[in-house]
Amino acid sequence: MRLIFLIVGLLVACGPVLASNTVQPGHTTVPTVFTSDDGLPQAGVTSILQTRDGYLWVGTFGGLARFDGRTFSAFRNVTATDSPDPKGGPSSDRILALYEDDRARLWIGTENAGLSVLEQGVFRHLPMCGGTCQVSGILQAADRTIWIASSAGIHYLPPDGQQAVLFEPPGPLGYDYLAEGSDGHVYIGGHGGFRVVVGRQLRAIRLPDGDKLVRILKRDGKMLLVGTERRLYRYHPVDGKWISLDVERPGYATRDADGRWWVSEGTWTLKRENEAGAWHEMPELSGIGITSLSYDDEGNLWIGTASKGLLRLRKSLFGRLSAPQLGTNEAGRAVIADGQDGLWFGLSCGDLRHWRKDGSVQTLPIRLGVRNDCVSSLLLDHAGALWIGTAAGTLARIENGELSRVAAWPGAQSVNIWQDEDGRYLASVHRSTYVLDIDAEGRIARRRRIEALQGMRINRVVAAARGGHWFVGDQGVLRLVGDKVVERWTQREGLSSRFARALYEDAATNVLWVGTYGGGLNRIQDGRVRRYTSSNGLSDDTVSCILPDNHGRLWLGGNQGVALLTAPEAAAAEIESVGYAANDGLVPSEINGGTSSPCHRDAQGRLWFSMVEGFAVVDPADVPDTRPALLRPYIEQVAVAGNAQEIAGSALTLQPFARNLEIHYTAINLSRPRETRFRFRLSGFDRDWVEAEQNRSILYPSIPWGKHLFEVQARTAGGSWSPVPAQLTIIQPQPWYLRPWIWTLATLMGLLVLVGSTRLDEKQERSKGAIALR
Repeated sequence: MRLIFLIVGLLVACGPVLASNTVQPGHTTVPTVFTSDDGLPQAGVTSILQTRDGYLWVGTFGGLARFDGRTFSAFRNVTATDSPDPKGGPSSDRILALYEDDRARLWIGTENAGLSVLEQGVFRHLPMCGGTCQVSGILQAADRTIWIASSAGIHYLPPDGQQAVLFEPPGPLGYDYLAEGSDGHVYIGGHGGFRVVVGRQLRAIRLPDGDKLVRILKRDGKMLLVGTERRLYRYHPVDGKWISLDVERPGYATRDADGRWWVSEGTWTLKRENEAGAWHEMPELSGIGITSLSYDDEGNLWIGTASKGLLRLRKSLFGRLSAPQLGTNEAGRAVIADGQDGLWFGLSCGDLRHWRKDGSVQTLPIRLGVRNDCVSSLLLDHAGALWIGTAAGTLARIENGELSRVAAWPGAQSVNIWQDEDGRYLASVHRSTYVLDIDAEGRIARRRRIEALQGMRINRVVAAARGGHWFVGDQGVLRLVGDKVVERWTQREGLSSRFARALYEDAATNVLWVGTYGGGLNRIQDGRVRRYTSSNGLSDDTVSCILPDNHGRLWLGGNQGVALLTAPEAAAAEIESVGYAANDGLVPSEINGGTSSPCHRDAQGRLWFSMVEGFAVVDPADVPDTRPALLRPYIEQVAVAGNAQEIAGSALTLQPFARNLEIHYTAINLSRPRETRFRFRLSGFDRDWVEAEQNRSILYPSIPWGKHLFEVQARTAGGSWSPVPAQLTIIQPQPWYLRPWIWTLATLMGLLVLVGSTRLDEKQERSKGAIALR
């Protein structure tokens, strides 16, 4: 019996429409936490600084650390370690302040041992305050003078001086913060209030509302960002004007690449300033105990905490539609356009969702009308009717506001539904595929099974560039013209797996891309199949969706998230892919597949993916049509037979017969360190570049005599090799007694001895002959 329901009546019977006027996919900040388990010296982080060479420096109460995105290198006070590093460490492990000057020197303020500086890889401790004071603030002024705020007072160090000069004796309360204003003066803040250096004096500046101390002092364009014990302000040094901001009890502050400030309220709440100057709380970052903030040049926000280690945050690339927007965390199964710049979403088991152009979301109950609400596929046909295939073998349709159950296959599982260019309806049910003839009343007048596809479970139907259609399923890929198979791609023809899930045909290059479950990606051109898996560049061996963007790139949905092929036309023996997962907003990261409409490209070019919880969307325009940033490689350490070697400049001279030369190298990649790749070569040893993949060291059992050049390059997935390699000249001196001229001389001497002895023998023989004649 045909069941017809008016949507309005259905909603009265089943509950109200759930709608929101401004529902949008949520972009969240996704934290990554680094603790002592990752190599951080201690969980209490006090200061964070990115130096110009790209390294991230982290001060803790357990030592100083340098971070390249993957590995922390710890530097500790040499008096506190059993095996001190030859280059030493800071004067104390209790670090409070970090600062880099214009000569790339790293200044390190400690809690109990004064000031240290790291210059050209060597630590030096400055003779100030007897090496026992607390240093909380460091600043280089425009005249290159270094200013120091300490418990021993305000000091300064002339540009080329070695001895810090006391500028202001310590007061009863002290100062901790330094900043240079747009007027060229140095400003000082702390428990002693707010001061400015004018000539040889400190002049007091009255804080607003009777406040007494300064907790934040930062340069902010022509103004200063000043935090007191009660509120955050902007202060104009020229006219002395104070502007109150919507942040109370400010604690720590940093500015991002857009010039917007992130400021903590106390240590438990973080706020961000938007383009309009309004402040918004970041609830996902509340309650973590903030002790420092910093922003790097890759777009990461770094947060130091009192006991939870170091956090890295970045705005997620992918937006999410899940519980907050859809009212459910059910798995997404299908997404298609509604023909009016909106979308329909089908869930694994749950009511149908309609996301309209204005951002509102309607929830449409379908269980009573369809007898099942577990959606497996959706189709918007040429007339604008919505077709719904369920996981219980039923097919329904919504047309002109009416919901009707069209067909049922008792005992069957998922129903996938398509319509081809000629208007034919195709339905795949279990291992049969049917052509459905629909009458004027929307009823199935006839079901005709396609015998060539019998026994094959079809996941996708795609129009073929050379005529007919591609049928993608658990027996590979078949192209049918009419009901006849004219082309076949299975494991026998070289396909990596028989479980095909996705297909994209690039008619411009005559390339067929086939995604499989567990077998990765296949590239078919001119009758040849190339396979790509995690072993040769693909980030995921499951490919359930393939979506092109407007930049010639392909986006693949799989079990481990989404992979981007930045240059699919350049694929050869290997392929370049960039993987996106939890750190990019895909939480959890698995894409649902195996149905006819799990992914969709909308009219705006955005790409939608059905997830194991809700749906995800990415705008390819947010990923520029350029290669990733070039990485800068470094040679970090060299050892011979396990013993670290001192490198003079960029050259290393080995002892004769040195064996087991080990070279450690790295490249700064704070955002996606797992995608860093390396290659190296040693002249006179390696004939060409050696691909090292993610390995960050190489061991040479022996080095030929002579002078050689070791080079290493780095890149990130989808990017180019660093144009300037890190280089190390390696000299393996040949012992004097093995040098060619020595051998030549020895040979000549041997010949001379041989000739001489021969002549002597001849002379002796002649002498014997003469005696005999007598």
